[in-house]
Amino acid sequence: MFLVVGQGNPGPQYERTRHNAGFQVLDRLGLEFRKKRVASGHEALLAEAQGGLFVKPLTYYNTTGQVVGPLARFYKIPPERILVVHDEMDLPLGRLRLKAGGGLAGNRGLLSIAQALGSTGFHRLRLGIGKPPSPEEGARYVLSPFLPEELPVWERVLEAAREAVFCWVEEGFAPCANRFNALDLR
Repeated sequence: MFLVVGQGNPGPQYERTRHNAGFQVLDRLGLEFRKKRVASGHEALLAEAQGGLFVKPLTYYNTTGQVVGPLARFYKIPPERILVVHDEMDLPLGRLRLKAGGGLAGNRGLLSIAQALGSTGFHRLRLGIGKPPSPEEGARYVLSPFLPEELPVWERVLEAAREAVFCWVEEGFAPCANRFNALDLR
């Protein structure tokens, strides 16, 4: 069994924002999500497919671990069988990277997951959104929509990310990292 987690924030005001990259990718998978309450008492949108779970936590981005931890424990899913799809300011728009474990780069959602799992050994699909105009504008930047001129690139990223998720599920980390990490969709 595996777990694919899309990071994002619930509610229509966040749907098209940079911070909802994970939700946007899971929306492209063509799965039927249903609202469920997990062991922690928090809600999530879950879909079961291909022998695993796909989840959009409804706890808000920075507290994703409150859903991921209980699901991983209940289904006995080890960190290396978890893929977290999220936005990444350290990558330019048009790039995506698969990463296994390692640092969290100040991402509070990833920190929440690492604390809930007791491990940073989970896999990530990092979707480049570019940097804000200044470091002080980071929160406003991630909660803003893509600019009209960025949308064609973002659409290509979402399609590649959809393919990368299915690749990870079917083939595993290494073949997918080899195939997708070198892509430049700008």
